[in-house]
Amino acid sequence: MLNGTSVFAAIVDTGSFAAAGEVLDMSQPGVSRALARLEARLGIRLFDRTTRVVSLTDEGRRYYDQVMPLMAG
Repeated sequence: MLNGTSVFAAIVDTGSFAAAGEVLDMSQPGVSRALARLEARLGIRLFDRTTRVVSLTDEGRRYYDQVMPLMAG
């Protein structure tokens, strides 16, 4: 099972929960659950979600900027 940070990165990279699910071979509800667990663990909301658009919150952008160099290394 992928960790929440990998799921988070896939959502950012693909721009949607559904596309992240395709890349990760996960269902869209599985992607949503993994992200919800990560957000609960961190105590912050990472994305603003509407029916059509997923965008990073300010906290989500900071988390991405802090974590991605670690994942790449």
